[in-house]
Amino acid sequence: MLFEFGMIQRGKSIYENYMLNKELLSSVKSSRIDYVIIGHCHCDHIGLIPALYQKNCEASIIAPKGSTAILKEMWLDSAYINGRDADILTVQREHTYLPLFTEDDVYTALSHVQEIDFHEIVPLDEEVSLRYSYAGHILLSAQTELFITQKNHTKKILFTSDLGNLNLKDSKIFVEPFEPVTSANIVIGEATYSSQQKPVTKKDFLLDMDKIRTVIQQYCMDEKGIVLIPCFSLDRLPYMLWLLYSMDDQLNVPIIVDSPLGLRLLQAYRSILPADVKDQFESLLSWDKLKFIKTPEDSMAAIADHKPKVVLASSGMLTAGRSVKWTQSVITQHNNCILFIGYAATATLAYRIKHSKENPTITVNGKVCRNQANIVDLHSFSSHMQHDDLLKYYAGINAEKIYLVHSNQESKLLFKQELEQRIAENCRSTRVIAVNRSTKITL
Repeated sequence: MLFEFGMIQRGKSIYENYMLNKELLSSVKSSRIDYVIIGHCHCDHIGLIPALYQKNCEASIIAPKGSTAILKEMWLDSAYINGRDADILTVQREHTYLPLFTEDDVYTALSHVQEIDFHEIVPLDEEVSLRYSYAGHILLSAQTELFITQKNHTKKILFTSDLGNLNLKDSKIFVEPFEPVTSANIVIGEATYSSQQKPVTKKDFLLDMDKIRTVIQQYCMDEKGIVLIPCFSLDRLPYMLWLLYSMDDQLNVPIIVDSPLGLRLLQAYRSILPADVKDQFESLLSWDKLKFIKTPEDSMAAIADHKPKVVLASSGMLTAGRSVKWTQSVITQHNNCILFIGYAATATLAYRIKHSKENPTITVNGKVCRNQANIVDLHSFSSHMQHDDLLKYYAGINAEKIYLVHSNQESKLLFKQELEQRIAENCRSTRVIAVNRSTKITL
């Protein structure tokens, strides 16, 4: 069994990311995998799965029901980026670099996908069964309960994948609400925001909503400029569109979506969403202020048009895509604003812009620009469960061991101490392990 298999994106260059992912692939014996278990469809969790099928992998890919449409778009986009990066490296380093996987590998992987309904215990073989519960992170995100039966004795592993931000549960109408799992022998739990010193609250979210209104009114309506919102295509784009739609009567400005992957994923959402929210989604897509940019030519024309507008473009970290070209245009004018609503890794253009007060000269697409635009960075829209809720959830699970993953080691060690203390207060004896590369997880 392989719990997810994500693309490493923490490198400081295309080459470093390529080599890190190449090393990760070489560490996995694809032919020995029977099942790949998917919790949700973000690239850092599923991005390398098609590469397994270059190496004689015949594993079934287990995914929440409805996921195939999203997997297809995410994998095809990754295949395109892989091919582009391999071509760049071949030219730069005068050595042939092959893509980590191709479109053919994507379709091979898709042919192995087996979708499973939420809440049903489904046998995978004579010894192993699986049940999905809602994680509340993004649409169709799941916690996996894996039941292993040997000699008439069953043990359960809970793999949380990424858990949802409970502060956003009332506003994320296109995401199923988080469902706590109360018991397991072993928990493999995400700890992304385990170290946050000041957890983001519901009050912070409401303040950031007011900030969005203020920013758009100031820069679009008063100063006749452009507000650029770099967005992750999966989840963040439809979520931000919904928030803007909820402000309809206060926004007298066009809302532009310039993201080919985002458009394809919005169409995938159409085929997945349940009937009780589909009407709201269709109302959003038919919003009279909303305009979708489809072709590269239309994108170039929209960038050249300096009339006031709000632009949602991907990628969210400004690593590639049309958001980079928008940035190149927007960043040089003082009446424009770049509004960040998500995390940016340290090696990305988004990170450099966020921290450009000390060095306002920014290189965008190979062109040196002086940052004249206003930069606003909001922190309450993360889709990850926050520190206090993580602590409460894990401490409340009746478990033998909790393995902390998906964070840096220092943060995990600090959170481990907090969690052990909370567990002791609950009069439980659960052991907590901060996972490193040498950790072996055993039942």
